[in-house]
Amino acid sequence: MRKSLVLILSLFVAVFIFSKCINNAKASTDPRGNIYAGAASCRQCHQAVYDSFIGTGHFNSTAAAGKKNIHGSFENGHNEFHYTDGSMVKMEASDSGFYQAEYKDGKKLGAYRFDIIFGGKNAQTYAYLANKRMYELPVSHYNSINGWATSPGYLGNTPFFKRPLIAGCFECHTSYIRTNTNMTPNEISEEYVEGTLIHGIDCERCHGPAQNHVNYHEAYPEEKNAKYILKNLSLSRQQKTDACAVCHSGNDRVMMASRFNFKMGDTLENMYIPFANAKKGEPDVHGNQFGLLSKSRCYLQSSTMTCNTCHSPHSDAVKSPAIYSQKCLACHSEATHNFCPKAATMGESIKNNCIDCHMPLQPSGAIMYQVAGKEDMTAYMLRNHRIAVYGTPDK
Repeated sequence: MRKSLVLILSLFVAVFIFSKCINNAKASTDPRGNIYAGAASCRQCHQAVYDSFIGTGHFNSTAAAGKKNIHGSFENGHNEFHYTDGSMVKMEASDSGFYQAEYKDGKKLGAYRFDIIFGGKNAQTYAYLANKRMYELPVSHYNSINGWATSPGYLGNTPFFKRPLIAGCFECHTSYIRTNTNMTPNEISEEYVEGTLIHGIDCERCHGPAQNHVNYHEAYPEEKNAKYILKNLSLSRQQKTDACAVCHSGNDRVMMASRFNFKMGDTLENMYIPFANAKKGEPDVHGNQFGLLSKSRCYLQSSTMTCNTCHSPHSDAVKSPAIYSQKCLACHSEATHNFCPKAATMGESIKNNCIDCHMPLQPSGAIMYQVAGKEDMTAYMLRNHRIAVYGTPDK
């Protein structure tokens, strides 16, 4: 009887606390639902982490286009892309915004607004909204050439402005957008619901809905143990890698549901249907970093290695090979008899760059582009995340 009474009182206290948390809740305006608090609410308790994260490529994977964040030049002589059919796309700025304008024989045929920026670390691709649909603009900016070239999926023979962006593009470059499927006898299209787009990858995209977490800790600031939020440390190795792999494991399988439905702690494998004719070759260096990493001997022989072993999700990926090389040297040393055999000839310099040899930059088969006036496609180079010995028969 006494145990039953204690149990009832404990349940009453728990319900009271939870009710107080909910009753004191601030109204959520997040388009994902009222259990989401919005990334800005995280800063009040996690200021340093938040301020670091908003500078990352993840957080800025998409953004509303504006003067301060479009990389390419709009100055005369640097703002044109000429096609082989004599057409031209010109980047133009006006009081109403920024546009890609199509010209043929000196006549302006139309102009399409820069509405959304995708990417920025290596390149930027742009999209415009028309009649509730998103379309990819035909000209992108590439940092490697510091100039304009064809967008992924486009050729340099003639301009085209009607390549639709599917919801899958937004599932890996934004935190949310709501779509309605529109079916007609001639086509199936996706219409985007105004006001539902959340740019970039935000805190709750990875950590899950946080409204209850925020409400509780605002009501009980003395509580230091995180409540109503999933902790990364509580996850298994596979769950940790799945949280990254939901967007970094390629497109060679069909998703049974939107990637927006995936929450940290879910099992990603349960959301896939394999393509019947899927290629069995090496995963592409673009978008399938986990597919490559999972083939690495380093990963296969470790029970703890995850993406976070080398990358901090709360800070931007560093460019210095020396910093990543220190990660390698944490496991590979002369003492453990697995150090690089070239150490004897390279000396101390080997400690500064394991990366370029064992994770080289390689061309993507999924993304290529054309520079104006050149017939050949230019390779889009990305770091291969399969850690291996390259350039030898036992690759």
